Amino acid sequence: MTQIDLDVLGRPIDATEQELLRIYGDLKSLSERTDLAPCALMNVRQAMVMLWNACCDLDLVFEEPEHD
Repeated sequence: MTQIDLDVLGRPIDATEQELLRIYGDLKSLSERTDLAPCALMNVRQAMVMLWNACCDLDLVFEEPEHD
């Protein structure tokens, strides 16, 4: 995920929000892998959706998670 400086409402994003977005992006990447054990993949996807909730509530992203 590329670095984003503004949230979806145009407000500046602080360092903590940048970190949340980075971790969310890392989880998105992991959730697309095909070489993970099924239990690991399902837990990565669950973690991604939980972090998506936080990022969405903070107006950092405006998208639907691709995996549930």
